[in-house]
Amino acid sequence: MKVFITGGTGFVGSAVVQELVANGFEVVGLARSETSAQKLISWGGSACTRKFD
Repeated sequence: MKVFITGGTGFVGSAVVQELVANGFEVVGLARSETSAQKLISWGGSACTRKFD
């Protein structure tokens, strides 16, 4: 199952992303910076990068 998450690199969100990946979910997280995108990728997820002004 594919899951889209916002706030996936925050304190709670990062634990949620890692738990979802560990349980076989395909996780796509919203990332507002390249640093956040890299965190999601390093945890086994993927990133949807957008800039909000």
